[in-house]
Amino acid sequence: MSAPQGNPRAAVLYTREHCALCSTLRRLARRSARRHGIPLVVRDVDADDALRSRYGDRVPVLEIPGGAWFAGRAAAAAVDEAFRAAADHPLDRGGPLWVRRVLRRVRGRA
Repeated sequence: MSAPQGNPRAAVLYTREHCALCSTLRRLARRSARRHGIPLVVRDVDADDALRSRYGDRVPVLEIPGGAWFAGRAAAAAVDEAFRAAADHPLDRGGPLWVRRVLRRVRGRA
């Protein structure tokens, strides 16, 4: 997960302006982040060449501490549950090594 520098407990929403799905997921994520006390960082993919190259038109993408993520449409209950789970299980620098390896494999970065 690509947490913002200095805060591995923050959720990150990759988005762009004038994107209806992005606005909807931003609203859901902000509400759940506030409810569960997890910082939310919103990153505009068009403001960064590396992010634009990585995500292209595949936004919104929401990454939540602990490995949960959503892309495109997401149910409010599922987003809130992911934030609740992240709040209930504090991270210690990315978790155990075996968890990080499994997550890399699942995400295709083996």
